[in-house]
Amino acid sequence: MTVGLLSTIVAVFYGATISILALTATFARRRSLRREARSTLAVLVPGRAVESRHVDGAAVGPGS
Repeated sequence: MTVGLLSTIVAVFYGATISILALTATFARRRSLRREARSTLAVLVPGRAVESRHVDGAAVGPGS
């Protein structure tokens, strides 16, 4: 296998994983599953380490 093909396969797998997690974080019925998907996304996606102040209707963070 060439490096380019291997990189493409990894990129497609990463993109699919992020897409599934994003859909789960948005449309899951259970609040705990949405929370877990959001925390996993925060680990996998650079620059997304800080969650929003309102998670599942509850205020989060300082001044809440």
